[in-house]
Amino acid sequence: MGRYPVDDWAALRGAWSYEQARALVGGAARRRLEAGRVQVVALGLVGRGKSSVLNALIGQGVFATGAVHGVTQGAQAVLTDDWGGVPVEWVDTPGLDEVGEKTAAQVWDLALGAELVLLVLSGDPNRWELRILSRLVRAGKPVLVVMNKMDQYPPAAQAQLRARWQTGKLARWVAPEDVVWVAAQPTGWQKTSTGQMVRQPLAPQVTELGRVLANRLATLAPLLLALNALQTAAQQPPLSAPPGQIEALIWRASTSKALAVAVNPLLGVDLLMGALLDGALLLRLARRAGVTLTPVEAAQLLHLIAYSLGGLGVGGSLLKGVVAGGGAVALLPYVAVAMGQGAMAGLATYLVGRVGWQYFLQGKTWGVGSPHDYIHRWVGAIDQGAVLARLHRYLHQPPGHGIQ
Repeated sequence: MGRYPVDDWAALRGAWSYEQARALVGGAARRRLEAGRVQVVALGLVGRGKSSVLNALIGQGVFATGAVHGVTQGAQAVLTDDWGGVPVEWVDTPGLDEVGEKTAAQVWDLALGAELVLLVLSGDPNRWELRILSRLVRAGKPVLVVMNKMDQYPPAAQAQLRARWQTGKLARWVAPEDVVWVAAQPTGWQKTSTGQMVRQPLAPQVTELGRVLANRLATLAPLLLALNALQTAAQQPPLSAPPGQIEALIWRASTSKALAVAVNPLLGVDLLMGALLDGALLLRLARRAGVTLTPVEAAQLLHLIAYSLGGLGVGGSLLKGVVAGGGAVALLPYVAVAMGQGAMAGLATYLVGRVGWQYFLQGKTWGVGSPHDYIHRWVGAIDQGAVLARLHRYLHQPPGHGIQ
């Protein structure tokens, strides 16, 4: 991220946070982090002038505006290459009070996924706007409040508005320096040649907002990117603990496969038998979750999970750990290797079962990220060492005839 003067602590903290985030997050969140492009979303109710504010900032009429409220019907985005030395994607959104539930949810996804939100108001916030601000604050989303249309307020009224943002609940939610006063489409009275007084458009008054944004992005862009990447990673669905009966089903399949492989650790037999057992387990879990899964789909899902598990290094390193922990059994190489292969096979089936169950619970979807990212995240939440130890104990002393 380059060198910063020692007295530029904001930039230094931002650079440090950026490097920490790169070490902690992966997948789509990391790719967006490394792209270095800051997304700024304009949010608010209809008629507040969101499109006009963005147009005035960019210096071009790229977003549709009009005298009638509700011109913006869907989200629109424009990319600028350099704003405070940072590439910025500006996103305009429709008013939250004029769209249906589905579109409103999409707008909120955009806002909560952005690095910075411009909450555009045009006077005292009403109850709806207070709820919007509250949700942004509770989500930890960086916000600049843009008080637009200030040309329509006399100085005394503006002073009263400013005072409300400096005390009470509003000041606790948003620092006074994060409230910027603008007039994106001001008008003034002008006398025509016939002597008639008419309103004429004046130059946008957004200089202060542009200055604040440029300063923030120049120093805080790495921090904003890092915070958003960490929030995105934290919001990915966690691995749900399966119900007791599902856990028992996965465990029975794991121990059956572990014992079968330990008794007959032939590579060809292992692969064929493992695929059949794991595929059958996925089909049973799908039925328990109430979703349909064909044998072809089960094979495709198993291939995807197995490929991702290979990328996690489930294999030789686990075998070494099992053999090394075998104690006196390690004196018998064949037995040690057979037990190790059995334990690894059982662990693989256990991981397949847990990942498959989570996939079915989400309606046979992986979410918005890469399937491999989700599989790695879910498998990372499982204590594989504890599963291996339990399988190892089972192989040495299987209950009954060794078949559960």
